[in-house]
Amino acid sequence: MNNFNQTLGIRSGEEENTVLLETRPEHQIVDGVIHFAVLTTLAEVSAAGAVGGPVVPASVTVNLLRAASPGQLLGRGKVIKRGRRLSVAEGEVFQGEKIVAKAVVTFAVTG
Repeated sequence: MNNFNQTLGIRSGEEENTVLLETRPEHQIVDGVIHFAVLTTLAEVSAAGAVGGPVVPASVTVNLLRAASPGQLLGRGKVIKRGRRLSVAEGEVFQGEKIVAKAVVTFAVTG
C-alpha cells in the first residue's frame, strides 16, 4: 500500500480484495459524517486491489448511497473486466452490513 493510503489509515483486510479503515476525526466533513473523498478513496483502493498489479485510475464513477459515520469502514473490490491495457473494477464501501458507497473504476494497467 502506498504512503497516501497508509497516511489515510487504510490497511489490508482479512478477506481477499478487502481493505479496512478506522475513521479518525480528520476524516469528517462535519461532525459525525465521513467525507466523500475518504469513501471514494476506499472504494478505489479496494477496486485496484482486486485488479492486482500496478494500475492507475483513468476514470472513477462513485455513488454515495448513505452517510457514513465515524467507525470502521470496509472496502471490497471485484473485477468486472480485465484487459491488457485497461481493466474495470468496482469497489464497495460498507459500514457494518450497510453499503455506503459504490464506485466503478477504469484503470490503466501500467505494468
